[in-house]
Amino acid sequence: MVSLNKYFLWFFILCLVLTMIAGVLVALLPNQIAGVLTAIPYLAAMIIVLQRFLKQQRRAPTDAERKKLTIGYTLIFWSYNFLGVFAGVLIFSHSDPEVWQTFVAYMTNLRFLGTTLIMLLMLAIPLYLITYWFYGKQAQRMALKMFGA
Repeated sequence: MVSLNKYFLWFFILCLVLTMIAGVLVALLPNQIAGVLTAIPYLAAMIIVLQRFLKQQRRAPTDAERKKLTIGYTLIFWSYNFLGVFAGVLIFSHSDPEVWQTFVAYMTNLRFLGTTLIMLLMLAIPLYLITYWFYGKQAQRMALKMFGA
C-alpha cells in the first residue's frame, strides 16, 4: 500500500483554498443559493485528489486505501471547519467580549447543540457516503477508462 499522506495534504490544501473562495462567493450571493456552496469545496477537492491518485498510481485505490481516504478526508474537513469556528469566535471576542459569552451560552444549550448536530450529520453522512462510493466503483471506472487496467 502506498503512503496516503501526500493525498491528505493535497486534499487539505485544496479544500482550504476552495473553502475560502466559496466563502467570498457566499458573501456575494443570496442566502438561498449560498447554502449550496457548503459541500462544493469538499467535493471538488475529493475529485481533484482522486484524479491525482489515479495518474500517479495508475490504478484505483484498494479497499483499505479507500476506507483510509474516506475517513481521513472527513476528519480533515470537519477538523478545519471546527477550528475555523473557534478561531473566528476568538478573533471577534477580542473586540467584543460578549461574543465569547454568547458562544459559551449557545454551547451549553442542549437544544441548540442537538439541532446543530442534526444539521452537521445531514451534511457529514452524505459526504462520507459519496466519498466512499466515488473512491470505489467510480474510481475503478475512471482507471479503466484512463489506463485500460
